[in-house]
Amino acid sequence: MKSSDAISVVIPTKDRVKEILKCVDSILKQSTPVQEIIIIDSSKNAGLHSLLKEKFSHALAKIRYIHSKVSNNAARNIGIRQSAGDIVFFFDDDVILDENYVEEVVNVFGSDEEGKIAGVMGNITNMKRDVYSWRAVLRRLFSQDYYGDGKFRLSGLPTLVHGKKRIMRTEFLSGCMMAFRRDVLRRFRFDERLGKLGGYCFLDDVDFSYRVSRKHVLMYTPSAKLKHRSPIVISPERKRQYVFNYFYLFKKNVPKRLPNILAFLVSLFGLLISTGVFERDLKGAIGCLQGIRDVTSNSP
Repeated sequence: MKSSDAISVVIPTKDRVKEILKCVDSILKQSTPVQEIIIIDSSKNAGLHSLLKEKFSHALAKIRYIHSKVSNNAARNIGIRQSAGDIVFFFDDDVILDENYVEEVVNVFGSDEEGKIAGVMGNITNMKRDVYSWRAVLRRLFSQDYYGDGKFRLSGLPTLVHGKKRIMRTEFLSGCMMAFRRDVLRRFRFDERLGKLGGYCFLDDVDFSYRVSRKHVLMYTPSAKLKHRSPIVISPERKRQYVFNYFYLFKKNVPKRLPNILAFLVSLFGLLISTGVFERDLKGAIGCLQGIRDVTSNSP
């Protein structure tokens, strides 16, 4: 990355006024300044716009507000089309960046003289790297996502590098904090169908990372730090949608070899068992079963 390269930030948001204001404030305090922040708000009304103008009227970065009732992935694609930066950052509205987050990510791009690095993410510092608990062991056993080396599993789910102490190549970038070169975003888009499958874009970062990592280099740097403050509460309906989206992405992305198919089935079984037996969430287990029923009766 050249010193003259511009930086854009894209943030989808919905009904999270306090969160998005704190997020934008942390972006404006970065040691490496960004040129524009594009906020795509899918709330019922556009009241956030006036608050942004009031609170950040003296910001050096250009803050662009777009009110559009669309899914998270559709909002990101709007941000791609509207942005002008050579590097485009994507953040969730509930992250708080350390003041050198952008600088550390830009340094990784800048160290790549051959231009092979397509995307970079940092480290979520308030997320404990769980490797040895019974939950972690079960997730490894049942071919689900877990803390590992950043590679995708045969099931199509990723291992997570958060908490690793060194810069390393990864196949998966977390959706709350991704940065990509502009030329990559000219050839890849976020799958808007994920939002249409039920209203929530579960596994959208899995899908995008999988496709990009088959052709390009993705990197993780522990020096770029942020906090992700609002973990998602998984309701039974969202468990149902998770299963449906997972099937869609497996069908779309993963080779249909026998080991992959078996790993996918084991992963679904593991999700059902861990939800119903170990978490004692009967309603969640029913949601998983409903998702499996949806898959068998109405494949996406």
